[in-house]
Amino acid sequence: MKRFFILAIILFTAATTALLYGAMQKGTSIVLEPSAVIESGKNIARVRIGGRIASSVPIEFKKEPHTTLKFAVYDTSLGSDLENTDIKLLPVIYNNLRPDMFQAGRDVILEGEVRDGVMHASSLLTQCPSKYEPPKPKKA
Repeated sequence: MKRFFILAIILFTAATTALLYGAMQKGTSIVLEPSAVIESGKNIARVRIGGRIASSVPIEFKKEPHTTLKFAVYDTSLGSDLENTDIKLLPVIYNNLRPDMFQAGRDVILEGEVRDGVMHASSLLTQCPSKYEPPKPKKA
């Protein structure tokens, strides 16, 4: 009876550990930069990309026949795409409602797949602008 109890505890612990490990693996993912996806040149079935919406490429928004949003993103660490001509842009197609906070220069997180050098996003999250403004220095 004592061996059965110990064996049951071991099996319960192993099953719980396996479930927790699986849940953590499913809930975490790496966020790639657009330049890494462009340089790989590969089709990627499931990917999460963090970038900034380019202002040098016009944003296309069509409601008919389906809601479609076309734009381009680049690495957030590169500053403005208007002042840096060496920036590699990743085109994005998003077939869903346009987020309220969506505009050029805003940081976004995209989930979806990359096919033939174009990100087909199934999810689009925009970063809210920071409300914090540092105090302006006083003149002496």
